[in-house]
Amino acid sequence: MAEGFDIDHLAKLARLSLTPEEKALYSSQLNSIIGHFQALAQADLPTTIDDARVVRESALRSDVPGPSLGAEAVTRIAPASRDGQISVPRVVDDEA
Repeated sequence: MAEGFDIDHLAKLARLSLTPEEKALYSSQLNSIIGHFQALAQADLPTTIDDARVVRESALRSDVPGPSLGAEAVTRIAPASRDGQISVPRVVDDEA
């Protein structure tokens, strides 16, 4: 197991069935990624942002409400709906 995280737990959360070779490979890769983040956390970075790099407010469109399709039209074009709501497949198990 790699230091700092449990590869078996991560695989379960991601619903992956990993071979021992994949576990070793992914553990190595995750350790490398975590190392890069640790280096970034220790870097002496400026606390201010250069104004020239910030998207100016005038470049954004106005947030103005407009007409919408309405619930009936949306549920009519949805792949599945029930009781006026869009129905989607269950993606979360109760066991976690």
